[in-house]
Amino acid sequence: MSCSPRLSRVAGGKREKKTMSLVRLDPGAGQAVKSVLSEKGAQGPVRIELQFTGCCDPSLGLIVDAIRESDLVEEVDGITFVIDPETYELAGEVRIARADETGRTAFVLTSSHPMGEWDGLITCSIRT
Repeated sequence: MSCSPRLSRVAGGKREKKTMSLVRLDPGAGQAVKSVLSEKGAQGPVRIELQFTGCCDPSLGLIVDAIRESDLVEEVDGITFVIDPETYELAGEVRIARADETGRTAFVLTSSHPMGEWDGLITCSIRT
């Protein structure tokens, strides 16, 4: 869990420190993220992104990705999370909880600014 989050923004190759929270991990979620990344042999930051299914409101998802110049970056439980500023403005702080499903570990992402009626109800995996 993030006690005193330090969020930074990459700007012109330099990180600017800010005090706001990007991610809050529920108990066990950080270890679950690390386990999934290890199982997939994935390295790199985990991006919180908007996903669109075409028929419903947008939802949040996770993907292993590179840090982009304009990204907001926060390390929580030894995991680097990134999000673009526009997504952060829309979603706010994102809570990540572990959801055990048959045959896979999934995650439920809940934004502090609900993005639709399904916010916090859809599970996702970490895409690589």
